Amino acid sequence: MKTFIQYLVSVFNHKKNYFFPLLIVFLLSIFITSCKEESVPTKPHQNQILTDAAIARLQATADRVMMEKLAPGMIAYIAVEGEGDIYITRGVGNLNTSEPMNINNYFRMASVTKTFTTEAVLILSDEGKIDLNKTISFYLPEYAIPGKDTITIRMLGNMTSGLIDVLSDPALGASYYGSQGTMKFTPEELIVPLFTSQLKFTPGTQFNYCNSNTILLGLVIKKVTGRELKDIFAEKIFRPLGLTHTFWPETNYIPQPYHHGYTNFLGTSNLDVTYYGNSWGNAAGILISNFDDLKIWAKELYERKLLSANSKVERFQFGVEGSGYGFGVEKIGDFAGHSGGITGWNTMVFYDGIKKITIITHANSLDEQPASYAFAEFAKALGY
Repeated sequence: MKTFIQYLVSVFNHKKNYFFPLLIVFLLSIFITSCKEESVPTKPHQNQILTDAAIARLQATADRVMMEKLAPGMIAYIAVEGEGDIYITRGVGNLNTSEPMNINNYFRMASVTKTFTTEAVLILSDEGKIDLNKTISFYLPEYAIPGKDTITIRMLGNMTSGLIDVLSDPALGASYYGSQGTMKFTPEELIVPLFTSQLKFTPGTQFNYCNSNTILLGLVIKKVTGRELKDIFAEKIFRPLGLTHTFWPETNYIPQPYHHGYTNFLGTSNLDVTYYGNSWGNAAGILISNFDDLKIWAKELYERKLLSANSKVERFQFGVEGSGYGFGVEKIGDFAGHSGGITGWNTMVFYDGIKKITIITHANSLDEQPASYAFAEFAKALGY
């Protein structure tokens, strides 16, 4: 059994330690594009992706993932434009009642929230309210943040700031878990560990996935608009895209229908952490949504319809070459999207704009990152 501090390190650094190496291996090993001669006429069925055989492979892949990973339940959505879509569900959403996973359920999207915060920043940049070249000190001079005179808004968005991750702070973690997830945090409280910290590297020179970056971006949005971040999301993103099932929760609860989230890393097997509030994720991980909305959002992350031509370029500009991370968006081959992980929940939301393929995976546990693993395995089953 892991100690509490080991748990903190493993959970809140899970992307740095596990997920991005997985992406690199995934990218190098399975993203091989195939070419076709446009001059040679082909029958439509010869290029079909969601064939009966492919669907059978996807179903078998889901069975295998459930056998290999610890999640009580999993949902996958795979769609190919012009061919339709399929849902694959496995396991249960409630261990007490054995209720199966439901494709209409709400769940915590965790770090997929970062894509909303960074999209809002780019929209406000298009409106002339945020300058990506300005530093933290220009917008938030009142906070004693290391490197604030050097770290730009762009560096916060592309994860090259060099700041420590405040969600790895032992004191914050002890407060949160000690309260069984009931303690609520403001973003101002979350960034306190930064004030006595040192930079991990010279800003702009390295990539390091860090929740502090996006929490600070949320504070910048609030500063320049004078409004709550949830209201900016609603005005600039939710309503324009018709996202009627995505919201910033005010309490620890999730609306019906929902499934439960579980973990084995807090000393109890399959501990129910459904009502562990996510205020400490804030702009980096607080949002709740469902598959209907994330299907729309997956395409927006690739197509960037809400953004100007300049911001569309910015969105996919890597902060450090080879990082695979743009301005709040992960790029894996032709896929654009983001992963999300918080205790009890794991989600992957990705869209390939070339082949017009959407893959969204979700599991009601973060232990061993089942949704991240499932995404890679489903992509392999589709021939990537």
